[in-house]
Amino acid sequence: MKQTVLIPKDFETGAVQALENAGLDVVKVSTLTDQTMLAHADSLVGAVVHLEKISEPIFNQLPHLKILARTGVGYDNVDYKGAAKHGIYVTITPQCNFHTVTEAILGALLMLSRNTLHRMQLMKDGQWQAGKAVTGYSLFGQTLGIIGYGRIGQELAKCAHALGMKILYNNGPHHKTSAVGKSVDLEELFTQSDYVSLNVPVTPATEHLVNQQTLSLMKPSASIINYGRGKLIDTDALVAALKNGQLRSAALDSFDPEPLPMDSPLRQLDNVMLTPHIGGATIDAMTRASRDAASEIIRVAQGKEPQWAVNQPQE
Repeated sequence: MKQTVLIPKDFETGAVQALENAGLDVVKVSTLTDQTMLAHADSLVGAVVHLEKISEPIFNQLPHLKILARTGVGYDNVDYKGAAKHGIYVTITPQCNFHTVTEAILGALLMLSRNTLHRMQLMKDGQWQAGKAVTGYSLFGQTLGIIGYGRIGQELAKCAHALGMKILYNNGPHHKTSAVGKSVDLEELFTQSDYVSLNVPVTPATEHLVNQQTLSLMKPSASIINYGRGKLIDTDALVAALKNGQLRSAALDSFDPEPLPMDSPLRQLDNVMLTPHIGGATIDAMTRASRDAASEIIRVAQGKEPQWAVNQPQE
């Protein structure tokens, strides 16, 4: 039986070649859907997943599927528990873009601290205010609170510390020591931080982690940065805080739902920086993600265990 693998049309050339060299039948699709998988059900052993939602009902109809390889770190869009029940690995590519996402968060920090986007728009509108308006804060001496102290959180701490920022972090129940930061509980982090960066996956414990109650703990001069997942934030509570001066600003790269609806009140606020879930999307990072995902598929197709599984398939 041939072994079919579904990949995105923009999958990196070297990764495609690696799959083909491993004897796999590679099929490029515009979007991974239930329909595209069912069309190849008789031979489908693997598929590359980006942000598509894949849930358990389809697994019953894919008897040969062995792996869903996610390009990126978050995997809340894939029913990994349901996949495990059907003997299917769900994998991620944790080494592909943590530097990239860190750089994006640093960029957001710099833009928010100096109110750069608003000043750019004023200048484009013909207003020249050099020397007439305070443009924000220096990052030096400010406190950055990092929620989630994995690869991205630790890299962010090192970079921000190099800029002279004080670092607080919280890693939930999994305590980690740090040479550049102090581990604190969430209440202290929200209360003391000038900037809070969300770098945790969505779980029942972290969904709407930023809500009316936690926002009420923050300084009016503070800012939220979310390059994680949209469900980490109660959007209604955030909008209210930004409108009433309870929070200075926010930089958001992920939303719930996605795409961000055209009528979202976030689009109307001039103290919010919005980007369309591109924090990890550089050419080099996507190349690494493609190659790492391909490597995981090849390992599983050859009967080996993957390196970065987030579940343990049942026999």
